Amino acid sequence: MANPRWSRLGGTELIAFGKDLVTDRLKRLGCKVSQPTNPRDGKLVIHTRAGRRLEAFVSTQRVGGYVFWTKRRLKPSEHRFAVLVVLGDEPEPDLYLVPSLEWADASPPLTDRDYEGGKSEPEYGIEISASSVTLLRRYAWTDASAETHFR
Repeated sequence: MANPRWSRLGGTELIAFGKDLVTDRLKRLGCKVSQPTNPRDGKLVIHTRAGRRLEAFVSTQRVGGYVFWTKRRLKPSEHRFAVLVVLGDEPEPDLYLVPSLEWADASPPLTDRDYEGGKSEPEYGIEISASSVTLLRRYAWTDASAETHFR
């Protein structure tokens, strides 16, 4: 059963919660973070202490979901990341930091869908089923992984 703390949050509140959580962690690393003016947009622009400009696409999800970004929007680059905030039954959410270059050779739980025939726009995604959470662990946000990517 999901933590009741998360069940009260609506869509825009979930987005804001995830962006604020990631922004706080990045600021602790000495980064400057700009949030979009659109409350439904999860893209953060990050300026590191070393002067690098990075982008992070933040999505806040519950276990059992699926998150995706259009290939037009999330173009793989060494300066672009997906950050997944997963709300489960634990007191604190789990954070995952996925370099966008991982989609060059996507393996579960990452997906690379082109939708031949054009019914939907091509997308990169992450499966967040109970079984795929184990596979996500390789992307767990740790102090070391965050320092490596956001120095």
